[in-house]
Amino acid sequence: MDMDKNSWRGLGVSSGRAAGEVWILKAFMSELPREHESEIYAEQELARLQKAVELTNQRLTQYEQQVRTEKGDEFAQIFTAHKLMLTDPAFVGEAQKRILSKNLLAEQALKEVAAEAVQMLKNIPDPYFQERAVDVQDVLEQLLRNLLGSQGSGVVSFPKIGSWIVVAEELTPAQTISLPKDRVLGFIVRKGGKTSHAAILARTYGIPAVTGVDGSWEELTDLKWIELDGDKGWVKRSPEGITTTQRDDLGEVEQEGVTGAILGNIVLAANVGSPADLPLVQKFKAQGVGLYRTEFLFMGDELPSEEEQVEAYSQVIAACAPHQTVIRTLDIGGDKTAPALKLPKEQNPFLGVRALRLCLRSPEIFRVQLRAIWRASAAGPSAVMFPMIATLEELVQAKELLFLARDEVVQEGYAVGKLEVGIMIEIPAAAWNAKRLATEVDFFSIGTNDLTQYMLAVDRDNNELVDLYQPHHPAVLGIIARVSQAAEKAGIWVGVCGEAGGDSLLAPFFAAVGIKELSMAPGSLPKVRQALLKLTFDAVGKQTLVDTVLDCSTAAEVIDQLKKFVG
Repeated sequence: MDMDKNSWRGLGVSSGRAAGEVWILKAFMSELPREHESEIYAEQELARLQKAVELTNQRLTQYEQQVRTEKGDEFAQIFTAHKLMLTDPAFVGEAQKRILSKNLLAEQALKEVAAEAVQMLKNIPDPYFQERAVDVQDVLEQLLRNLLGSQGSGVVSFPKIGSWIVVAEELTPAQTISLPKDRVLGFIVRKGGKTSHAAILARTYGIPAVTGVDGSWEELTDLKWIELDGDKGWVKRSPEGITTTQRDDLGEVEQEGVTGAILGNIVLAANVGSPADLPLVQKFKAQGVGLYRTEFLFMGDELPSEEEQVEAYSQVIAACAPHQTVIRTLDIGGDKTAPALKLPKEQNPFLGVRALRLCLRSPEIFRVQLRAIWRASAAGPSAVMFPMIATLEELVQAKELLFLARDEVVQEGYAVGKLEVGIMIEIPAAAWNAKRLATEVDFFSIGTNDLTQYMLAVDRDNNELVDLYQPHHPAVLGIIARVSQAAEKAGIWVGVCGEAGGDSLLAPFFAAVGIKELSMAPGSLPKVRQALLKLTFDAVGKQTLVDTVLDCSTAAEVIDQLKKFVG
């Protein structure tokens, strides 16, 4: 759409459209005491700072415990990391030094140190680290609130009634977690990208969201009613009184009993990060879990025990039965770190020791996880999936360790179930060699996020390159078609579990090319289900769609053709 003075362009980070009344989340602006003539007493300021640290630590611990109970360890680790800042010599410790050496108020010292830390993070040419500057600002805000005696640090004073479009300069983790998601129609955030906490939360809860909004922010925040599109990344003025969201428009389409020729033959599953996501799996009627990310268990200061892993995996498997749960083995590295593993910093982590490469170099850690997966498999239909496979040798080695683990737990008297074995197809070499790899596994699951960035040599988290990161690129879709053909010839099934799995525009192409499962963020399920509900085509129609798409020269042409097909 053409942008005008009533429209703004941004980055769509969570699928769907919404319209409604605007509620502006105002940033906390702490005012330092005015310049004063009396001497600052360093010991008094140090004591004030220590008290603020204690109060902030108590509040962060409450957040940590609350989020772990409600949403699982993956979100709780946000606040675990924030607590670590309170004991970091380079943060609070440096502020203490400046109080003594420069005779500063505690507020002034904290602001100086935080400003330097934020600037350092923003100077790192990596969007992930740039967005972590918000974490520093979040902790600073809570410390300042406690220094100034403010109550309810980090708590958002959201309206008690009604549903709203939340508009904010930035959203901190504490603010994001505390918002009532059932009454948030959509998010519009001026700063932030796909890895921001606001974006992650929006995708998890199926809330349409746009970040990185350009243009006149002042004019946008003067609006009372707004419409946004989280797929195309635009925001515009909306007529007064219109309140809608993607969930209202699509309604709930029952999967059971569907007679549609396509929808009845393709599994629509959910991507989850912990047992805390199960309510969303059930709410959006997912047919099992196509991607269970296990990293949340490994992101603390200590590695998880076998028993802890068994419990976490079993909960999801049992809750999803009779549908299948696909558990991905540890995928640490790249944009995900694990303090307990003490991994060295790499020049290019996305091409480094990550995922299965790390597991094969850490056999004891891998062995414990494989044992836990086998034990949990007794809870219901389950599968294991190895990420970042590049060579046949890696796959053979991983399978050998997998079945050694099975022998161990069976000999120890544990019950095990049948476990399908699959791999992620996300490295071009694996996609090219899919015919040979297919003879070693029960299924493929295409990770379109990494596959796209490796195919196009584009960092998927770099906002500067957002126009070049194109899941609709004919080269990406062509390699997916190749993988699907290899799977069909080998008699195994193939799914898509990357972000493209939740793209309703691509769903007909995936169905036509032979994809048997689409796994996505739970909130994307209604839109994809709706796209497939009335879709019918015969073998000729399927081939025509595939040929038309793969004959395109650009991603824009692909999108145009898909839009014509779906009408």
